[in-house]
Formats: sequence, C-alpha cells, structure tokens
Amino acid sequence: MRQFPTQLSSPSPDLFTGGLDGWVTGQGPFVIVFELPGTASITSFSALLVGGDTPSSLDFAIASDGANGSYRDLGTLTGSADNATKTLNVTASGRWVRVTAKGDYQDLIAIGTLQPPPQPLLVAGTYAENPDPYSNGTFVPRAQPDEPYYRRVVAVGRSMSATECSATDTYSGNNGIPYPGILIGRNWSYRDVHGQPATAVVNDEASLIVGSEEGGSVFLMRTTLQPKACIPAVSGSGPHPVLILDQTNAEPLWPAAQITGVAGLAGFSFERIQASLLDGAALNGKETTVFNMLCDDSQFLSSDQAAALLAWVAAGNKLLIVDSDECPNSQYHFLPYPFTTSNPGAQSKWGGRLVLVEDDALGTSDQADATHYFDPKTYAGQETNQLGDANVVTTQDPHWCGHLVTTNTNNVSGFVQMYSVYGQGVIIYDGFDEDDADVAGYQRLRSLELSLPVPGALPCSQPVAAGFVVEPAQDATFKAGVAQTLRFNLAVLANLGWKGHVALNVAGTLPATVTPTSVDVSGPQRPLEVAVSIPASAQPTVYTVNVAGTDGTGHTSTATITLTGTAPLKVTIKKNQHIPIYGIHFDVDSAHIQPQSESIIKEIAHVMDSNPTMHFRIEGHTDSDGGAAYNLGLSQRRAQSVVDDLVHRYHVSRTRLTAQGFGLTEPVAPNTTPANKARNRRVELVAL
Repeated sequence: MRQFPTQLSSPSPDLFTGGLDGWVTGQGPFVIVFELPGTASITSFSALLVGGDTPSSLDFAIASDGANGSYRDLGTLTGSADNATKTLNVTASGRWVRVTAKGDYQDLIAIGTLQPPPQPLLVAGTYAENPDPYSNGTFVPRAQPDEPYYRRVVAVGRSMSATECSATDTYSGNNGIPYPGILIGRNWSYRDVHGQPATAVVNDEASLIVGSEEGGSVFLMRTTLQPKACIPAVSGSGPHPVLILDQTNAEPLWPAAQITGVAGLAGFSFERIQASLLDGAALNGKETTVFNMLCDDSQFLSSDQAAALLAWVAAGNKLLIVDSDECPNSQYHFLPYPFTTSNPGAQSKWGGRLVLVEDDALGTSDQADATHYFDPKTYAGQETNQLGDANVVTTQDPHWCGHLVTTNTNNVSGFVQMYSVYGQGVIIYDGFDEDDADVAGYQRLRSLELSLPVPGALPCSQPVAAGFVVEPAQDATFKAGVAQTLRFNLAVLANLGWKGHVALNVAGTLPATVTPTSVDVSGPQRPLEVAVSIPASAQPTVYTVNVAGTDGTGHTSTATITLTGTAPLKVTIKKNQHIPIYGIHFDVDSAHIQPQSESIIKEIAHVMDSNPTMHFRIEGHTDSDGGAAYNLGLSQRRAQSVVDDLVHRYHVSRTRLTAQGFGLTEPVAPNTTPANKARNRRVELVAL
C-alpha cells in the first residue's frame, strides 16, 4: 500500500508530523509505503504497540528514488507488556518511508524536517476529486476518466484558490463552489463547501493535494482532462476583450445571452469564468472586468486576488460592478472606496423616474453627440421597465461621482449609476435590474459602460455623497451682437432620501435669474427655471452662469450653464496672428466633430480661401480636467479632426495645414472656475 500522509501539522513551515488514524490490526506482516510531500530529514518514529505473548513490531526503511526504490533500513520498534508508545530515534533523509508491521499498532507518527518546496510551487491547473483512490490496497495517484467532479486551481501571490467544476453539466450540481485559501510552503488553508476551515498538503510536483474536508479525507489529482465547466466560456470575436466574473451556479452566460447583437456592441469579445478563478492570466489583455452578481467578494476572492484586480484597474483598465436583483446586500470589502446600497430585490416593480445629472462618456443629454447620447426619459417611460427594483446608492464616500439618479420601490432616491477614478483606471457601479435586458435604454447603458475609454476625461461634477444635487449642466450657443434671453430648465434632486430647505442663486459672466429662489425638498425633485439675459454687447467668446444651491449647513451643489457666442470671422488675417475660435463642439471624450460646428469650420475655410498664400496651424487646447498626458493626446486628435474636415469637406489643400495639440499647457485663464475652464477649451487658428 502507498499512502500520502493524511495528517500534516506544522509548528513551522519546515517541521512536520505525519501519520495514519485508527488501529491497524492482524498478524501480518503488512507492508505500507508512505510517500511524503517532499524530501524530509526524519529524526524519530513513534507508535503505540501491543505487547503480550506476541509483541507487535514495526520495521522502518527509507528511500529517495521512488515507492519501489532502494530502501535503507532504519531500525525496529517492538511492543512491551504495558502497551506503551515507543519511539525510535533515527537520522535519515528521503521521500518514501516503508513500514513492515507485525501485529497491532496505533498512531504511527514520523517527526522531522521537510526541505523547502520548489519556488514557486506550480499548483495552477485542473485536479480530479477522488474520494477513494485505492485499488487492491495500492494508492493510485491518477485521475480516472469517469470522475464526476474536478477542481480548477489558481495561484496569485500567497493565495491558492479552487473552484468546483462538473464533468457533465456546466451550470448544475456543485459547479462553481469556491474554495478560497492561502498557500504557505506546502500547506493549503482554505474554506470548504460549507465555509468551514479546511487544510491540505501539496506535494512538490503539485501533482497531488491531500487533505481533510467535512470530517473525511480529500484527494485531488492533477489531470490533463478538461471538463467543460473548467474551461472559460467564450463568446464574440471583437478586438475589445471583456472578462466576466460570475458567482456560484450562475445562469446562462452574461452578458452575451442578453445583449450580444445589440447595436453598439460590435467589436467586443467576452470570456466568462467563476470569480474564484481570477488570476493574472485571466486579466491579461482584457479592457474591462465585470463583477456579475457577486454580492460578497470575500466568498470568492482572496486578498491577493483582490489586490491583483485593483492593481490591474489602476494600470488603466475598467471594473464594472453589476448586482441588482440577486444581492440582498452588496458587500465589496476589497474596494478602495466602499459603498452601501438600498436593495429592493426581485419585486418586478416599475419605476417612472430616471435623471441624468452629468454629461460624460457614460452618457450625455446632448443629442448631437450620437456616440454617447442617452435618453433617460424614454427608458423611464418604457412600460415594462423595472427601475423600481434598482439598487440605489446610499454611500457617503466622497470619491464616488454620480451619473444617473432614480427612485426605487423602497422609496429611496439616489444614484443608480456612479463611477470612481482609481489610478489610471475607473470603477463603475451599475444598480439597474438585469430583468431590463430587453429594454433599449438598459442595452444602451451597457454599451456605453463597456465602450468607455480608459483613461478618460470624466468630470466628476456631482459627488454621490451630496444630500441634494442641482442639475443638469447645460450648453447653448447664441449669436453675438443681438440682445436676447435664453431660458433653461433645471431641478433640485433629493439624494439618499434627503429632505430640507435649499436656497438658490445665480452668478456668472452674464446676468441671470433663477425661479424660485428657494425650495423645500421633500420629494424626489423640485423644478427650476433659469433666464439668462444676453446683451447686444456680448462678444463671440464663452460665458458661464453658475446655478448654486445651499442647505445652510455648508453643503452646496452647482450646475454650470455654458454659453458660446458666435460671430463671423474676419477675412483679413495677419501673419503669426492667433485667433481663438469657440463654437466647435466635439463629442465628450472624443475627437468627433458635432454637426452644429460646421458653420464655424465653414467660416475658417472661407478665411483660408481669402488668404491663398498663407499656411495655417490648427491648435487644440483643453482645460486641466483629465490630466496632462490624456489632454495632450485628446487636443492633438481634435486639432487633426478639424484639419481633416477642412481638407475633405471644404477642399483646403493639406499642404497648407498642420495640426498641433497643446493640451492644458497654454491656458488663457487660470483653471480655477468653470468660466475660465470654458475659455481654455478652444481651437486656435494661427496664420504662418
């Protein structure tokens, strides 16, 4: 018989105590071979032996070249009349211990020092579970093709985690049960199927893992067999790869089964794995990782796995957390900025309120920005929506930035979608009910989340921790030189069920009024109207009006209205003259020119046609939001888009044009106010 030790306690990582439970009885002789997990220096053997007329005895030998190798005899233990535990002191080194037993004995123990295991111990792979790996008294350390269950093992740092996977059905049985744990030396400490502490030992070849679970032994044997539940589920073939981390016994593949084929998702590929299988190989090359219905990360991820995921985000990637309906509570202990939510659960409740409070690449109210436009009113107006089941954020952490607000069936008003910039990456929380998968608005949001460029210029204008929000920020264009009044509809939104009194005022570079000047907020929102008076003396530049609300306790929320004055460009231009140009609009976080900009670009082309001997430089300039490196690249792309438009649409010779982006390096005003930032976001025409 060959036996891998079923017990191994370690006072230190190198010391071991190994042995068999229970009595071994009978006259024998019985020959038992013990395989140690690695080469050991043994100092003693001990056992409780039976004395009497025919004393029991144990002969010991050791080998280093295999179970059937060359053994060296070490000595004998013989029982005595008092049936006492006997000890044999030895000095021996080897991997296989042969014991020849005559008579009865109990509690055979070997004590010694294991040599350190290989570094690293290569445990990653697939292992078959074998509850009884013995055949005719011989231990058979190999997987059988008919084994019903397997475990896929990954290692990240000190963590060693496994996931159960069925050989017969991807989504049934014990498939997906996580076994998160830590590997110290050869010792694996982890949680079993019931969440109880369990231990196991890995041999030096990582071909065998032996331990104790649920009061019995467990044997895991490395195999080249690959049951389908152990293999990542893959769909799509686009160049933008997405990793989906799923929970135990997840329903069919998400999001491919719900939104593959929806307009806007072309170009994405999806790889789905159980969350506890997360490692560097799974993250490598991915642009987005989706937490799909993982209500409590500690059930799936070790601390090292979580740290690796955060490092991946900080390096310039994206984490999307989706958990509505499935999670009675949302607990993400590993996040740098924790949050809490109001979770109604699966009640199939309709909701008629959804408000977009910030225009950004996750969705904008600007219909001219076809790439990012999102219509919350149409989503909320859909008769079959389940916005009432949405998880609404109740966090007070200031790092989170809000994007969409709703009211769920718990009568809690707050953000249902938010984000936080982390390093060069971004973390997005989405509390929308996945039962809305057939609703066009839900599909649009998912497309925008997966398409969000990272890093990007997310403005973070609405902190989620705020008790109320004045929204939305707006943009408008007017013709300079004409007296006029422009009117804008805004609102005060209650967040986190907040109630109170809000005083309102307006200030800016143009005269404006807000009506009413104060509101008592006791429901989801209170409407506002802002009237901006534009005098005939207004110049063709950028103006801002700030609509601010305060609750008297120091909290203030502000929405900025940006107004761009336009006027015909002067045809006469001097050499080296810089002409700031406002009114060329781009999609958010993009170099795509919006259609309303064409009248301005047409005037630029007219200036160039009127000065046929001159060459020109188109310069792109930004404000300070988004960081220096990002803004430099964005301004270059935008300047180049203007050049390309002049060439293709207005037939200006490309030899007369150059494009150069300056990012935030040449502001015309300090980036300290919304008005100054608006002035800094410009295109300049330079005659060379």
